[in-house]
Amino acid sequence: MTDSLATTSPFPAARSVGAASPCRRAFRAPKLWLVLWVLLFPALNSAKLAAHETIDVERANALVAAADEAATLTKKADGAGVEGETRFALGMVLVEATDILNRDLAAHSGRLTVNAELMLKALAQRDLAPRLDEAIGRYRMPRTPLEEAIRLSPEALYAPRARFVLLKAQFYESFVLDPFELLGIGFDDLERQIAEAEALGTGLSSADDAEEASFIHAIDLARAARLARSPEVIRAYTDKAQKALAAFAEAYPESMRAAATRMVLKSIDAVQ
Repeated sequence: MTDSLATTSPFPAARSVGAASPCRRAFRAPKLWLVLWVLLFPALNSAKLAAHETIDVERANALVAAADEAATLTKKADGAGVEGETRFALGMVLVEATDILNRDLAAHSGRLTVNAELMLKALAQRDLAPRLDEAIGRYRMPRTPLEEAIRLSPEALYAPRARFVLLKAQFYESFVLDPFELLGIGFDDLERQIAEAEALGTGLSSADDAEEASFIHAIDLARAARLARSPEVIRAYTDKAQKALAAFAEAYPESMRAAATRMVLKSIDAVQ
């Protein structure tokens, strides 16, 4: 790997959409943000996390080396299918790197540890580093490699997984704490996200991914019900949200996400 990360190298780290009308002001889920935050950063449940590195130098080196390899193979790829696979591989490396950076950031009071800084610097030198978004307080996942992989080979075996990873990024990066205060996306974007989550729900090979896609779909329907302007659209999305939230809670009764969907469903029912 070029530009290896040595342990001795010291490298120092919107507005909401659709304000609630009086008739919908009660439709809030005050504890939902906490559930979503735990889902976003599950490793933070560990009491030891804040006292230790979330990434060691070997893992940092391995991720940068994997990014180098995928980028090199992409340049040598012969045909759309092969190039799509290499871009998907690169995209998934960047997904893991972004996840690690965000966990490290959250675990250390908004400051990256030395190893995380080193990895970020190495990725930046390759124009592959995720961007820190001050508005949401997290690094945004670089989406281009996965988007290009899907474009090059939309029917490839990796395509559903790539689409799901992009869906997750779009969802979790669209709010800070309260998912009903959209940040960086509009109502049209939310509707496209709903359609994508619904389309992916039954086509994912991983049961965990299918559960999360269904969860995102149900929460997004509830967001649309609350943020819509037209009474007709509000009624339509409210009906869909109630059905999707109830179905999710019934299908995954032991899931932490079910607790979130029950909270939102209760909030919707309270204003009916």
